[in-house]
Amino acid sequence: MSEIGFHIKEAGELSDDEFNALRRHYLVYAWAERDEHRNLHRDLDAIYTEIDELVARGGLLPIVNSLNTCERIVVFSTESSTLALREFQQAMLVEDKTVHLVPEDSPSTRMLDSLTPNDLLIVVTTSNGFARRQRAVIERCRAYKVIVTASEDPALHAIFDDVLAIGKDASEGSSLHRIYATFGVTYFFDRLFAQYARAFDPLL
Repeated sequence: MSEIGFHIKEAGELSDDEFNALRRHYLVYAWAERDEHRNLHRDLDAIYTEIDELVARGGLLPIVNSLNTCERIVVFSTESSTLALREFQQAMLVEDKTVHLVPEDSPSTRMLDSLTPNDLLIVVTTSNGFARRQRAVIERCRAYKVIVTASEDPALHAIFDDVLAIGKDASEGSSLHRIYATFGVTYFFDRLFAQYARAFDPLL
């Protein structure tokens, strides 16, 4: 549900369209395991390897430095994605860094308009769908802008200062969308925290 674009609700509160979208989101990988012989262990290995290679070639260094130097750090995502991002938020607190999690439908989205070039905005959108919906808000924001994505969209990505691609195959509705959104995002932000701690924590 990471990019479907509605709040987490009780089943009875969902419209038929929302319920069907949610059902497809959670079942599409199970269908792919049955019909396409996808293998979760193999797919996770590929995702983690891709993220490790991004780290190994120094792809995280610009954002690591920005986490250290920027005055405010904001992570902008769908509401359901903030659940996976809270671990990163808590981890950064031990490095004396406050990370603001701003969900799509929160009144705190107004905060983005107050950001300056001295601030950092991280947009998390594995399928790019969330960033497309919020494009006007993102373009208006004056912060240093980074997108974390697992899908290609050169025209959209051109509005960002840095693109951190953790994959290419997580378009909305694809069998890998939820796998990237759940496991890929969690692993990426764990590796980002580890890179930050190695660079700036005096105990490491």
